Amino acid sequence: MLKTLLKTLFVFAAVSLVTTDAFAKYIVVLRDGTAYTAKSKWKVVNGKAIVELENGQSLQLDPALIDVAKSEQRTKMGMANANVLDTGSSKGTTAAPRAKQPALVDMQLRPREVPKRATPAPTTAEPSQTPANVTPVQTVSGSLPEEVTEKFALAYENVGIFERKVVSTGARSLRAEMTVDTEERVFNAISATSFLMVRNAGVDGVQIDVVEMYMKTTTGGAAGRFQMTRADAEALDKRTVSQQDYFVKKVIY
Repeated sequence: MLKTLLKTLFVFAAVSLVTTDAFAKYIVVLRDGTAYTAKSKWKVVNGKAIVELENGQSLQLDPALIDVAKSEQRTKMGMANANVLDTGSSKGTTAAPRAKQPALVDMQLRPREVPKRATPAPTTAEPSQTPANVTPVQTVSGSLPEEVTEKFALAYENVGIFERKVVSTGARSLRAEMTVDTEERVFNAISATSFLMVRNAGVDGVQIDVVEMYMKTTTGGAAGRFQMTRADAEALDKRTVSQQDYFVKKVIY
């Protein structure tokens, strides 16, 4: 009887240790879906939520950005596989594996169905009135066609940037405003922009020479402004310049 009791107590203690270890971590989930593995639940100090990450770093966030319900749910489920933002503040710190982003090759020049406009009835014209050269793409008031801005918007969405606005600013230029909260998404935006610029978004008769990128955080803070030229895009595409070097040399605050 005593032997059976001791065996039962041993098993109970082992299960308790495993359970305690499984829930020793806390998953902090933001409203945009980003998740971090923390040592414990965040603490609010001077209006900022302080999150102590597993790798020894700490984040200061607006408490309004945290999805409390999802954080509690993820923590209880024991899903301790959240990505940790590598801020580069401490050497030797290794970020948790990040989810692989969709390859740009798969997202950019994929044929997209565009509603066909009604073709006007043909009219009879004198031979002298027929233009000698007709450009493949018609632009309105010196602007890029809508198909180009749509492809840029889709490319940003495919790399995780869902809050974005792309407008044409000329026959060979456009402006992209986007919300980015991580270093990874900043570099994703730079990569997607250079890729589409070099290939003119896959639209015949178009040439894109300049793309202005205005980046901000969810709270409205500046995340960087860039004016990418065609030469910049070609250097990034050929990898003669890294995204990190481009960021350092070209960022405008």
